Amino acid sequence: MASTKLLGIYSDGMVLQRNAEIIVEGIESDRSEVQVRLGGATVTAKVADGKFKAIFPPMEAAVDIELVVEGSGKVTVKDVCIGDVYMLTGQSNMELPVARTFDLNREEIEAEDYPYIRQYRLTPDLEIPIRGEDPVNALPEFNWVKASGTGKNEISAVGFYAAKRIYAEKNVPIGLVLSAQGGSNIESWMCEEDLYETGTSEDSIAPFRGAGALKAYVAEGNQKTCTWRENTVDKDFDLEAAMASAQTVELPGIVMTDFSGSVWFRKEFYVDKVTEGKCLLRLGDLIDADVTYVNGVEVGRTEYQYPPRKYSFDASILKPGKNTVTTRLIIENNAGGFVPGHPYRLETSAGDIDMSGEWKMAVEKKTERFMPNMMAQNIPSALYYASLLTMRNYKVSQIWWYQGESNAEDPAGYDKKMILTFRKMRELFGDLPLILIRIADYINPLTFATEVPEGWRGIQRLIDEAPEHIADVKVVRAPAPDPIYELHPQNKSAIGADVAKASMEF
Repeated sequence: MASTKLLGIYSDGMVLQRNAEIIVEGIESDRSEVQVRLGGATVTAKVADGKFKAIFPPMEAAVDIELVVEGSGKVTVKDVCIGDVYMLTGQSNMELPVARTFDLNREEIEAEDYPYIRQYRLTPDLEIPIRGEDPVNALPEFNWVKASGTGKNEISAVGFYAAKRIYAEKNVPIGLVLSAQGGSNIESWMCEEDLYETGTSEDSIAPFRGAGALKAYVAEGNQKTCTWRENTVDKDFDLEAAMASAQTVELPGIVMTDFSGSVWFRKEFYVDKVTEGKCLLRLGDLIDADVTYVNGVEVGRTEYQYPPRKYSFDASILKPGKNTVTTRLIIENNAGGFVPGHPYRLETSAGDIDMSGEWKMAVEKKTERFMPNMMAQNIPSALYYASLLTMRNYKVSQIWWYQGESNAEDPAGYDKKMILTFRKMRELFGDLPLILIRIADYINPLTFATEVPEGWRGIQRLIDEAPEHIADVKVVRAPAPDPIYELHPQNKSAIGADVAKASMEF
């Protein structure tokens, strides 16, 4: 069957880089050439090995044009814009979406829509082998999301808060290509040759080479997680009997040490009268995964530590008199609990109810500590192949980097790794300006430390010193979070403002 197809990034609402060569890539199975039309320009592109690459000369900013490809089939991409494109990379603080910043910035978020600010989410394809075939055609089929209405919630918070300020000054469409991956270390963004130069061994890369190797490893890790989670269940556990003789603990706090497995917490509270509408239960940050119930009705669950627990439910679940909040917590790494400094309260139309203080706690089952596989984004070179190389023909104007948390335990050599990483990025994307966001202060609540650890400070210092070693780079400092135990602070608007200022100074 004849087939003409564009790579996934070339989709409705896309933003292309102005004043730079425009490359359009795709697949054609049945013709030797295709006709590609962008706005009023037309290019004939040859097909080789089932692939085509159409190259257009630089264009000025434009909105609402069409991209049309005609081969054995016809593909039309609508609502295309030409403006400025920024690649957002790093780890979870760059990835964190606007929706996670509502508590601080709801008024700013809802004040205005920005239909000409758009984001494409580059999720790596695990089928891409390390040192494998040319990764062209691997850009996934995700829609460009506009910073309008609920779509705004999905966009990188740093990206949105920076882009809206840049847009106000430049008044041209803005494209954000979000390639950041939560938990990624810098080694995953580096090519093999650069890794060898910094001491990475061949043995740490070789197991992940070849078609399907990385995908199989990730699948094995997922199965290991499921098996371990299943083992935290005690089928004979009687929750009500356990709560009748449960220990009293003060929360928030890290109340479980030398323990991995499942534990239940319950708090009783009283309601004078039934309220109406929606309620919001805030349970701060829990370590690690939880399922939470109000009066026996599940109101929310989270599968890992970091997202703030904000569980919305209908007030009809409540009743006059005594009510209960019950949480089943899964602790993976020998310590856990409710992290201090976060809000713990139930918000109702009749007022707020404090959820801190005395809770009952009962152990369901103690297990061995969870020993997971590495995440794909921690495998050396994985994101270099699956993200950077796949993007190399899509033109961008700047690269914004927000990473370092995953390297803080061992900061030695991070400066050299940055230099090599950004040198390779510039080989791929051109001699572009770089903006580095210095990671904010953070104390891991499980360490019971009172100061930011030296390794963390080491990463901060090395990022601060980057302009001494790398040309055309600016460093933006993320302000300290409140509480200091928050790895993903909400104050992304302040960071976005500084990124926008730095961006427009180039």
